[in-house]
Amino acid sequence: MSLTLGFIGLGAILSHHLAGLKENPEFKVVSVCDLDPEKVERWSQELGCRGFVDYRDLLAAPPDVALVALPHGLHCEATVEALRAGCHVLVEKPMAVSVDECRRMLEAARQYGRHLGVAETAGLQPGPALTGKKFRAGDLGRFFTGSILNERFYFHEGRPAWFLDPALSGGGMFSNVGLHRLATARACLPGLTPVSVSASVSHIPEYQVEACTSALVRYREGGAMLYEEVGYFPRPEWLNVGTHFIFEEGIVKWDDRAWRMMTRKGQQVEEPLSPAGTSYSPVYANLLRAIREGDSEAWEYAVDTAIAQAAYASAREGREIDLTRPPWAITKDI
Repeated sequence: MSLTLGFIGLGAILSHHLAGLKENPEFKVVSVCDLDPEKVERWSQELGCRGFVDYRDLLAAPPDVALVALPHGLHCEATVEALRAGCHVLVEKPMAVSVDECRRMLEAARQYGRHLGVAETAGLQPGPALTGKKFRAGDLGRFFTGSILNERFYFHEGRPAWFLDPALSGGGMFSNVGLHRLATARACLPGLTPVSVSASVSHIPEYQVEACTSALVRYREGGAMLYEEVGYFPRPEWLNVGTHFIFEEGIVKWDDRAWRMMTRKGQQVEEPLSPAGTSYSPVYANLLRAIREGDSEAWEYAVDTAIAQAAYASAREGREIDLTRPPWAITKDI
């Protein structure tokens, strides 16, 4: 299967997509679009394709797949327009900035019979994938608890200004890069249903968006995940950060080379992990598989958005948020 591809938005993330496409030659870039005519001229010449400054002009002769890589607050409108034009859509994470927008996108994909995918890389990496495979097979037993702590300076000079606008960004660090952590946990815990979020969010006055969120997500089937996403400080070498999952059968952790588990009997298990390749290579491989098989996982990414936005609501309202009730509930059937 060969599919034509059009880029809507030519920001810094484009280089990652192009690297991933080199390993997925089934896709051919035929058009690019951006409000900046200089970017359009540069990339259309470099890629040997058509260039536009209005994505509606790109959609007038729609490619098979449209990549929506605009500021987060514009994802919904452009995605719905592309689906209406007959494109499959790959939208950058986060899927959108609200649960209502996610629902609109899911409903549009269903209405127009097109595939909607989300360009999220973390859950497709070898460590989470192997953990999820073992959990689904019953090798790890019940899930008990887990923790993912991420600390890095969020407000670096290279970050575009719109990331610091709550309306365009979705709220801040947790609703942006924090979704990598949510996707990691989702990949490790297939079949578990998040039912509630309790969170604390801290702000520093000079920034409109947050960069310090602590959130506890509980599951219907039992267990909970703790997330800590901090971006106000450079990360010191001595700070203990990272990821681990605790199951009935043992504690699980991995790095780029190996997957590891310490069992309750004190046995250390280690399995080698294959190199992941470029970060976006599995995104496009997964997209191609989903289009071929008619499968859609977009609703799961909508749940990630719901968790992030519910964490903000929990902090504002000082209470635990029930993810199973309106306005937060997202299911496979919407």
